Amino acid sequence: MRAVFYTSPGDLPTPAGTIVQATSVADNSKSATAAVTITSDISLTVSPQAMPVELGGARAFTASVNSAGNPDRGITWIVSGNGCAGANCGTVDSSGTYTAPQVLTAPPGISLTAISIADPSKSGVGTITITSSFSLSLTGSASVNTGASATYTATLVPTANSNPSRTISWSVSGPGCNGGACGTISSSGVYTAPSLPPSPAIVQITASPVADPSKAASVSVTIISIVSASVSPAAATVALSGTQAFNAVVTGVQDATVTWDVSGVVGGNPTLGTILNSQTDPDNTVYTAPLSLPTGGTVVVRARSNANPNISASATVSFTAVTNVALTPATAVRAIGRIQSFTAQVNNTANQNVAWQVNGIAGGNAFAGKICASGSNPCQQILNSNGGSVDYLAPAGVPSPNPVTVTATSQADSSKTASASVTILPHITVSVLPGSAAMSKGGQQRFTASVLGTGNQSVTWNVTGGACGGPGACGSIDSSGLYVAPQSAPSPNLINVVATSSDDNSQSGTATVTISGDPNISAVSPSSAYAGSAGGFTLELSGNNFAGSSPGPGSTIVISGGPRTTFCVSSATCTTSLSASDLQSPGNLAVRLQNPDGTLSNSVSFVVLATGSGPDVIALTPGAPIATGKDIVVVELSTNGGSGAAANVSLNVAAIGNYSVATSSCTLGGSPVIILRPASGTTTADLCVFSVSGLDPSFAYTISGPPVPDITIANREPLGLGILHLTLLVPATSATGPRTLFVENPSKDKAAGTGAIEVR
Repeated sequence: MRAVFYTSPGDLPTPAGTIVQATSVADNSKSATAAVTITSDISLTVSPQAMPVELGGARAFTASVNSAGNPDRGITWIVSGNGCAGANCGTVDSSGTYTAPQVLTAPPGISLTAISIADPSKSGVGTITITSSFSLSLTGSASVNTGASATYTATLVPTANSNPSRTISWSVSGPGCNGGACGTISSSGVYTAPSLPPSPAIVQITASPVADPSKAASVSVTIISIVSASVSPAAATVALSGTQAFNAVVTGVQDATVTWDVSGVVGGNPTLGTILNSQTDPDNTVYTAPLSLPTGGTVVVRARSNANPNISASATVSFTAVTNVALTPATAVRAIGRIQSFTAQVNNTANQNVAWQVNGIAGGNAFAGKICASGSNPCQQILNSNGGSVDYLAPAGVPSPNPVTVTATSQADSSKTASASVTILPHITVSVLPGSAAMSKGGQQRFTASVLGTGNQSVTWNVTGGACGGPGACGSIDSSGLYVAPQSAPSPNLINVVATSSDDNSQSGTATVTISGDPNISAVSPSSAYAGSAGGFTLELSGNNFAGSSPGPGSTIVISGGPRTTFCVSSATCTTSLSASDLQSPGNLAVRLQNPDGTLSNSVSFVVLATGSGPDVIALTPGAPIATGKDIVVVELSTNGGSGAAANVSLNVAAIGNYSVATSSCTLGGSPVIILRPASGTTTADLCVFSVSGLDPSFAYTISGPPVPDITIANREPLGLGILHLTLLVPATSATGPRTLFVENPSKDKAAGTGAIEVR
């Protein structure tokens, strides 16, 4: 028997059992086996067990393989973590040197595992905490102009034995902006401010290190509004009476609109040329050159910023002298055989000679009418004149076509003409206003006459009627048209007031007058009010044949069939009051007056109108001079029926000024009151308002602006002497520009201080 020694392998086999076999040398067919189980008592210890490692830093770790045997001491290293995977957890080489990632993991704990090659089921773990100790500083300008750029520098200083990522993520934000409205910043830190400053005009530029975003650094930057304006074209040459379009661009402010002027005159004038200030497209305009060359030969078209009137841009306009003809009047009406004078002026040339035509016939003819030397009688027909005036003599009969066209053609430039239209009537016509009147005995009425078809407007007046046989039986009328009724009503009581043309006494106009002893209402004051008004105001009737209240009995005013308490100061004036119940609903109230003997006057209407929808803007331009669906209904002041002077009783806004709460002082002035918006949030502004009629805190006070009011009135305080203190709430978001203060009393009378406030 011979003893041998078995040495197990350094690495645990799989499976862990093996067979040891002994074979006889003498007889190799004879052998014996023994089963051997390979066991592992390996344990591993990683050192150090726990260690912080800076971003990008390296640290050596060792693993000890402990065993009673002699196993393979080889180690396999693995890095893992709950907040990372793969290389993002760091790396470890075969010698156990661990290199931390350059970007902080979350959570920052890393496990470094040493696995035995001899027995992979045996391992040891070291715990690593990734630390971030670098510093970051941010430098750059504290302010940037709108639209300008500035470079910001983020400096990352790593701690010793570290190598964090140097990548920086840039962002910009602000309390009053989002996205591009705050500006933009590139990956290299170049910040470009927005063209319009946010409100408030402050942004935060933030540099966030990718290595550890918690170490982000920020700088506050103020955006300085640089308002600039430009006009294009910057220069233009325009033919006299021609047009030129201009465009304005304003940058640096929210309100980019402008107001246009010509050489300092807003909107221009006929001498300098005119320019359109559009409500709907204020930055685009059309300049219309004057007919004649202005003094100096050029004008300056300027666009002034509405947000900052100190900022403007301009264009110089020069002119080409283009001949044009002006003919006045442009239209006329003449009866056959009558004369109409015309004046021709040729602009931009010393040659004032013009050729005259009527319906294309040089000098006209007997059928269309003739051109005559001015003042000639009989007509001295002419074909040409050196400007000035000529007479057109209408034909003896109505022409066809009618009206005729009178044309003046410049001899300096035959392509330049001007025409006038003349309508020919078969005879002169006379009209009298008013066309009818109901009058009391001894009353007075003034009539006016208009004579169409001649330049001679004089008439002779007389009265006629079936009962006008005796002197003064039908009253009298003087040369000015003032008719005085007789002291007793004629029978029949219908009288004709006749105006006869002095040019043609065969032509006259007539008005009819009815003389009566019954009361007659000629006027109601006020004649209208808004539905829902408070009432309580005086209604005054004017007329004749009223019965005075003193000594009485006096007349009674009847409204919608109901008698009212009435006071008649004379036979021509009676008053009563309208109550709120009278004015509840839109409609017409029938108003009459009844004398003590039961006789009733004519019926007149007091109009109760539905309340309108509020202030509106009616935009009119030379290209669109008519606004449809914008009818203006004017309702009289409720004070019109009162006996006081209009200046003392009418609602009005006489002046607006600044009010100092600290000194309780009011400074009234003629210029708009400037209200400055806050940079953020809401501020208050204090105004004082003066009215000769006095202002009451109970009145409604509003400030014009958007459909949803941006400026509201928080408090009203009477100061005496017709002055009221108003406290306004002004948010940072309120629109800039001129504003109007509206005042409305319980009777819905309304007054306005137009453009008296300017928000900046």
